[in-house]
Amino acid sequence: MQLRKKTFEDRRRWLWTDLPVGEAQAEAERLSLLTERPILDGWIENGYAILPDAVPVEEGLAFRADLLQRLTDAKHGIAMTFWDADGHHHQAAAQDLLTKREAKVLDLHVRLKSAQALIFAPPILDFLTDVFQDDVVAFQSLYFDYGSQQGAHQDTAFVYTEPPSHFAASWIALEDVVPGAGELFYYPGSQRLDDLIFADGTKALRGGDPDAQGYSPLLEETAETAGHHRAKLHIPAGTALIWAADLIHGGEPVRIDHSRHSLVTHYCPKRAVVPYVGHLGREPEKVVDGGWVVGAY
Repeated sequence: MQLRKKTFEDRRRWLWTDLPVGEAQAEAERLSLLTERPILDGWIENGYAILPDAVPVEEGLAFRADLLQRLTDAKHGIAMTFWDADGHHHQAAAQDLLTKREAKVLDLHVRLKSAQALIFAPPILDFLTDVFQDDVVAFQSLYFDYGSQQGAHQDTAFVYTEPPSHFAASWIALEDVVPGAGELFYYPGSQRLDDLIFADGTKALRGGDPDAQGYSPLLEETAETAGHHRAKLHIPAGTALIWAADLIHGGEPVRIDHSRHSLVTHYCPKRAVVPYVGHLGREPEKVVDGGWVVGAY
């Protein structure tokens, strides 16, 4: 792994909020925006935004009830992944598997209207429309009953779009986040660090890459050395965190027996390309005004 300086010769490869801070703030003055400027200015500098009361708490509860009811159907077609003593599994989702390590239910944004109501809630959709300056496409989602405990990472290492920076993520709390329950952590401002490049010359961490083992420790060391310090996310149900593609984040260890119900979604502007979905011949489908969905599952 090596660091490569971020350069902005080809402005089209970057979202306007990713440009150097002064340029991005000047662009914000020019654009007609739906979101309050302090929230967008914080995003430009720190790489994340916290949207209080982004979704009604009762809609979050209705979504989880909808999911559990759907899982009782033998032909539900919903997939999940998890780890256990026998390794990593990818199989049909089941309620009794939601407690497994790193259990994730996949792509509910294309299967449940109750999920779409959350991920395209007006404050989230307005914010992403401002950042993308385009229609908003949800292309991947992950539901968690418990904390992921995933090591520090940047989404650009695992989530692929073209251009690589053209996406963002939301994390919606479906219950109050309790300290010790594997809360999300993040490094404010770390999205502006130099790019971490892997063996194949890209920002993508492929399977079998010899650098994989040292990836998370190097990210955290790089962030701390640059003066970006770890923050933990303690928010009430209904609040959404949105973060930039290069923000360093992860999941704290689960230290208490407590759930952490949450829904994560990756979005891109409609003009961007999502290769792994495009290879399946799938096109985005409009579900709400300004909100589109596409998925691999």
